[in-house]
Parts: sequence; structure tokens; C-alpha cells
Amino acid sequence: MAACGKKGGGGLILAWVVSGLSLYLTSLILGSRMVFENFWSVVLTALVTGLLNFLLGPALSFITCPLMVLTLGLARFLVSGLILLLASWWLPGFQLASYWWAVLAAVIVSVLTAALERLRFIS
Repeated sequence: MAACGKKGGGGLILAWVVSGLSLYLTSLILGSRMVFENFWSVVLTALVTGLLNFLLGPALSFITCPLMVLTLGLARFLVSGLILLLASWWLPGFQLASYWWAVLAAVIVSVLTAALERLRFIS
């Protein structure tokens, strides 16, 4: 049963909660440039961005590989911003002001997620 370790179903749910919390905190930081209608909009956005990252992330990363090499990986935020923007177009309860605000949101979400993950392992 070693295959059912820390990254099992509980780890996936915890990652989803951390993602949702990071998205919500980012919306508080960005104000009217990133808006959720309600709690369920945050939950659904966390789910959809996770699925889009899983499905489109590798292909978009491959396409932007030369740019990622030139920018030492910073272009990943451009890809993450695009994924956030796609989610905002698809989900009625989630709005982003523009692509560049989505890129900034991706940076903030990344920092907050890293901080929350670090807190999880400390406690």
C-alpha cells in the first residue's frame, strides 16, 4: 500500500483547498481587478484552473519552451495567466480585468501557494 501515500485523495483535496485560499486572497489583494461572486465561484475556479493546468499546462509549456529558457522560467507566469484568463472566460462567477492582471494574479497565487504549502509542512 505504499502507492497510497501522502499524494493520495487527501493530498489532492488539500491542494484544492490551498489553491482556493490562494485565489481568494489574491482577489482581496487585487480588488476589482479579480472578482469572485461567492464562495462557490472560488471553489469552482480552483477546480477548473487545476484541470486546465493538468490538461493544457504541459502543451502550453512545450510551446513556450524557448521563451521559458530565455527568461529562466519566468514565462511560466505568462502561461499561468493565460490559464486563469481562460477560466475567467469560462466561469460566470469569476472575472479578471485583463490578461496582464491575470499574469500578476498568477504571480501572487504562486507566492501565496508556496507560503501556504510551507506553513502546512511546518505545522
